Parts: sequence; C-alpha cells; structure tokens
Amino acid sequence: MKNAFLNSILDKEVYTEQPPGFIAQGECADKVCRLKKSLYGLKQSSRAWVGCFASVIQEFGLRQLEKDHSVFWRIQLGKRILLIIHINDIVITGNDTEEIDSLKKHLQAQFQIKDLGSLKYFLGIEVVRSKKSILLSQRKYVIDLLSEAGMLGCRSIDSSMDVKTKLLSDQDERLEDVGAVQEIGEKTDLPDGDQTGHHI
Repeated sequence: MKNAFLNSILDKEVYTEQPPGFIAQGECADKVCRLKKSLYGLKQSSRAWVGCFASVIQEFGLRQLEKDHSVFWRIQLGKRILLIIHINDIVITGNDTEEIDSLKKHLQAQFQIKDLGSLKYFLGIEVVRSKKSILLSQRKYVIDLLSEAGMLGCRSIDSSMDVKTKLLSDQDERLEDVGAVQEIGEKTDLPDGDQTGHHI
C-alpha cells in the first residue's frame, strides 16, 4: 500500500503551522492550516488510517475481527477469505481465488497498491513452500538482529542466559550501553513483506 496514512480523511479538527517553503506572504503569514487528510507523524494518523481502511474492506463484505482489528474475514458456503494488515503491508489468503482477485481489484480502485505475489517475508517471518508443506522461519530476522548487535560470531546455546548466574535484588550492576539494547528492542522498520495468499 503506497502512502497509507495519507489516504485518511480526518474526522476531527487538526491544525498545523504552515510548512517551510509554503508560507503565505503578507496577512496570511501568521495563520495556520486546517488539515483535511492525515500526515505522517500526526498522532491521529494511525487511527484515521485504520478507520478508512476498515470501511473500504467492509464495503467488500469482510468483517473485522473483534479481538484483533488488523484481521478481516468472511466465510460463505465453505468459501473462506482472510485479510491481515500491518500498517501498509497486507496479506490476503483463502480458498476462493476468484474472491481474492475481486478483493484486490476493489482495493486497487480505492488505493495505490502493488501486488507482490506469493508471500515470502512478512513481519520478520520467512515463508518457504514445498509441495507438501509451508515452513515459517525467523532465521533472517534473527541474523539481522545479531548483525546489528555485533554478535554474528557468537555460538548458539539452548538458553538465552547463563543458567548458573545468581540474580540478587540488591545487585546494582548497570549496562554500559543501554542505548544499543533499547535501539534493538524498539526496532520497528522490518522489511516489507511478500504475501502468502497474496501480499500487497
């Protein structure tokens, strides 16, 4: 999905300063702009985008899962279709290829999308197919994390910590480089996915 957040029309009044390079001269120089659509970095953007996307998908007849608003589904006469969205990455799967194609056309009519074909990578999970099975693996994601942390040469162990270490509540040892640990923990720029049913 291209420019996902920019598709959303804001349902509340939001104002911003005039952007650099586009400041009106004269009497308008001290005025602000009222936004009609969301922008990247705006607090309301993600909520507005989810609402916008949900309404388009529900027009097609899919229902939003109550416990996870990123999942949409429909089952009719044994034919199933499932859609999962994460920000601007979409996975569509099911047993009704005609309806999957219709859903993709419906999305193309509303948004700028690119069909990436069969799913190969999504949210850090690699998808490898054979004639008999589908294998899900996080090998590439883990290698990328180890590379960032400078630990590619480390040997693997069954437990992620030394089982002989005694942790006491009165110990006051602090990490030397807290920033590096936080940066890895907060990393959200996962690679774009490819799709299982179809990835858009």
